[in-house]
Amino acid sequence: MKKIILKAKINFKSELNLKNLSKINFEEEIISKINILYDNKEFKLQEFFKIQVQKSDKNELIISGTNRNCDYLGWKWKKGTLRIKSDVGSFLGVQMIDGKIIVEGSCEHYVGSGMTGGRIFLKSNAYDFVGSPLPGSKIGMNGGSIIINGKAGNFLGLRMRRGIIFVGGDVGTNCCNNMIAGTVILKKSFGNQLGLGMKRGSIILFRKKSKCVNFVDAGKSRSLFLSLLDNYFLKVYSLKLFSNKDKFKRLIGDIKMDGMGEIFFKID
Repeated sequence: MKKIILKAKINFKSELNLKNLSKINFEEEIISKINILYDNKEFKLQEFFKIQVQKSDKNELIISGTNRNCDYLGWKWKKGTLRIKSDVGSFLGVQMIDGKIIVEGSCEHYVGSGMTGGRIFLKSNAYDFVGSPLPGSKIGMNGGSIIINGKAGNFLGLRMRRGIIFVGGDVGTNCCNNMIAGTVILKKSFGNQLGLGMKRGSIILFRKKSKCVNFVDAGKSRSLFLSLLDNYFLKVYSLKLFSNKDKFKRLIGDIKMDGMGEIFFKID
């Protein structure tokens, strides 16, 4: 098992494509062979990062000194932990398969697009298209989980098929549009056009709902699903979602799509 530490040598002012870092496979002899693209030119990894390798009880890649110009970190990530101790650009954890990605700063667009497994933790904010399809693709997030402590932008969970997204802060417009399945949990406020075109899946709201067009009221609910979800979050993420006194109303839709999606919202 190895801990690999990368510290940026420069401030990245052009796009840095870090897709090839996923080839690292925690093998020391591979590190020197990895190429990265900076401003559309190919360079060796060590030209831009100071590299340290240490023995450890787990496989972990730690990166510091990145910024919003650093894209494609965690591309098809499938082994060990990727820890980013600064801000990062777009396409974080795209098509992720397994493992864990932890970001101590903020991210740009398309976090977790096309991911099928693994866990992504953001300690700050994310921008648009979290868990949504990549440009030109029809299917968004297809498994795994994304936990965002801060805010998220527009089109979160667009065409999401499987998995869990949790957002602790505010969320933008068009959340969960054309959602196929999966679970999205929103702790604070959210923008307009929630759940349009939703076929299945669950959205859980903790703030008073805004008008949800094309959804019908199914009455009060404290379903087994919510209890199981609460237990899962407590066990896996050490997050307590609900209290025993919390009550929810349940909406079903999008009825224009003959959808059976659920929106639960907390009531007093």
